[in-house]
Amino acid sequence: MKKFNMLFLPLLLLSTSIQADDKLYSFIGVQASTTEYEKISTPTLGVKYGTQSRNMRTSLSYNYGEKTNNEYHTLIMQIDTGVLTNTFKDSALKPYLGASLGVMQHNNNSLKDKGYLYGANTGLTYLLNDVIDLDLGYRFMKTAKLEDLSKISDLSFSMHYFY
Repeated sequence: MKKFNMLFLPLLLLSTSIQADDKLYSFIGVQASTTEYEKISTPTLGVKYGTQSRNMRTSLSYNYGEKTNNEYHTLIMQIDTGVLTNTFKDSALKPYLGASLGVMQHNNNSLKDKGYLYGANTGLTYLLNDVIDLDLGYRFMKTAKLEDLSKISDLSFSMHYFY
């Protein structure tokens, strides 16, 4: 738990350090992913909630995946920042980089394994209009406290609604 707190606190502080003069937009979203862990590829579904300013985005997502005897649940906090912002200033396409931190439960047959996730993410967001964006992202995460999983990678497609 100490290790999780030491990783979670800096990420939380960084997510709240958005400049006060930046306007914040809240959003909700849905996401479909393919998740790969221990040579298993699983389709997953998720929901997201977050806030976004001009250059920063923080979100909390819950994902669920199931394939044969494997089932997993994740709750992940993610913080992203725009990259190459001057290059893509007048474009609807916005690339980003970020960090992820979360918890996971993996069920394999009757065995339940719980632990932590941490890693990096990258992707492209396409601003469809003023209230909807589409996001194609990739996340690579290492695990801690999980006995049967050491790493996880996600390729996801999300749609966010800003309100």
